[in-house]
Amino acid sequence: MNSSQIALNFGFLPYREVFGERKKPHFSIRVDNLDFHIDSTPGTGFNLITHAHSDHYGQRNVENPRAIASDETAKILEVVSEKSFLGVRFKIGETIKVGDLKIKTFPTFHIYGASAFYFPKLDLLITGDVKSWKKLPKCKVLITEATYSHPSNVFEDEIELLLEKAEEGHCLGAYPIGKAQRVARILSNDGIEFCVDEKIAKICRALGIEVGSGGAKITSPSKLKKGYILTAQKYYKLPRIVISDHLDYRGLLEMIEHCKPEHVIFYHGKASKTLIEKLKERGITVSTLEDIDVFL
Repeated sequence: MNSSQIALNFGFLPYREVFGERKKPHFSIRVDNLDFHIDSTPGTGFNLITHAHSDHYGQRNVENPRAIASDETAKILEVVSEKSFLGVRFKIGETIKVGDLKIKTFPTFHIYGASAFYFPKLDLLITGDVKSWKKLPKCKVLITEATYSHPSNVFEDEIELLLEKAEEGHCLGAYPIGKAQRVARILSNDGIEFCVDEKIAKICRALGIEVGSGGAKITSPSKLKKGYILTAQKYYKLPRIVISDHLDYRGLLEMIEHCKPEHVIFYHGKASKTLIEKLKERGITVSTLEDIDVFL
């Protein structure tokens, strides 16, 4: 389903912004003459920032007064950019208003501050990356991720193994924004002593997470020389403990079953042919970024 078909069937226009000869990241939607850019660089209109990871372009929007992000996301962005967030902040669960449009917010549990945006007028849900779908509402159109959409990506978090290796004092490689804070909270709740890199410590402090000065060390994967990488990715040479901030293939199907959309747009990560065909078998139409054919 292309842009004009989506506009005709669901009441909003999806389009790609262009800068010179290049397309801007992800895509945008036009609703009642208001433009919303989804995890993209600043544009005319409003930028919805689902969370603070760099590939969702929050850092590029720190000084954008029309950026919209949760309190926790804004705090993380302020730490990593060393600038004040000038956009609109909200607490996850609140309803915000842009013009005459109401937008409800829901947690996705991807990282601290990760938020979904729901437009009641359109019955449209934009999730960003998702770890848990259980708090998400039903919707007619679902705009979501496809990071682990191949059926080979089936996994469970190895929390017990993480606790075991942390108690033994091993170094643990975790992405500094998001996963490191989740792991810090897990270890803290279990009473396991740990320390962290300074960048990770600054983000933890901004979020009210206490860190210690000894024991296991949480560090960036790029700095890890020995120890364990905390990831569901399979390309690292060091030993791995499966700790993921995303849904796996089964989880994506469960989320879509829970939300019960008529149409799904995958905008981050490449949706597998298997997943797309599975949804079509269930009577759900699907679009990807390649189907969005309006460029403004």
